[in-house]
Amino acid sequence: MKKRSVARVIAFLIFISCAVYLGYYAYSARTNSDMSGQMADTASKVIFSPRDKKTDKVEFSDGSGEKKSLTILPQYQKLYEQNKNLIGWLRVKGTAIDYPVMKSLNGNGEFYLDHNFNGEEDRNGTLFMDDLCDVVKPTENYIIYGHNMKSGQMFGDLDNYKSKSFFENHQIVQFDTIYESGIYQVMLAFQSHVYEENVIAFKYYQFIDPASEKEFESGINEMKAIAIYDTGITAKYGDNLLFLSTCDYDEENGRFVVLCKKIEK
Repeated sequence: MKKRSVARVIAFLIFISCAVYLGYYAYSARTNSDMSGQMADTASKVIFSPRDKKTDKVEFSDGSGEKKSLTILPQYQKLYEQNKNLIGWLRVKGTAIDYPVMKSLNGNGEFYLDHNFNGEEDRNGTLFMDDLCDVVKPTENYIIYGHNMKSGQMFGDLDNYKSKSFFENHQIVQFDTIYESGIYQVMLAFQSHVYEENVIAFKYYQFIDPASEKEFESGINEMKAIAIYDTGITAKYGDNLLFLSTCDYDEENGRFVVLCKKIEK
């Protein structure tokens, strides 16, 4: 009898723990969703016209030491004032992907893995850009990371691109830096993983500034070879690419990647 009583108590405690965890998860997901919705609303209220003026200037020094300045697009001004780590916004119509993109100014690239836009701890994290990418002195290519959330938040909808029919109806991606708007076309979807540092292999997450046309074409061919399906779309040297990268649970350290190329500003 005593053993049964102890078992019941343990089962009850496990039940309570699970209920608390699920409750916290649901609350966290709802809070993050509400926050993202509010920010999306703020960013979408600006009506564009040829006479729109850009606002806040950001000064920086280039490699020669010469000072240059950039101006922030008006629709992102208020959000930038709230958090100077904001570097852009990503939207994919027909999905839940409509979020700010962050980059920690202190070089802690993984900070936004478990922190939201306000810098608060949040298991959903926030979309963030690779440390080696730069929107001020733009790198050739950008890589954006986000969690593959079962709730569909962050990059939870990215898995849909494993289906060619989904790709065919969702080919356009908008990624604005805070300084420049950009429209991209989905080009490839492929599965990969994070390699050990000493392994010699094509590592998409290092394909940020190809040193030559030969290196660029080699990288494109590597990714085409592992693409889940043929889109008929390719890229040439000089094109700007955007990688959307999330976890892929089919293998250890797996990654699922959607590659896009810029087609207009």
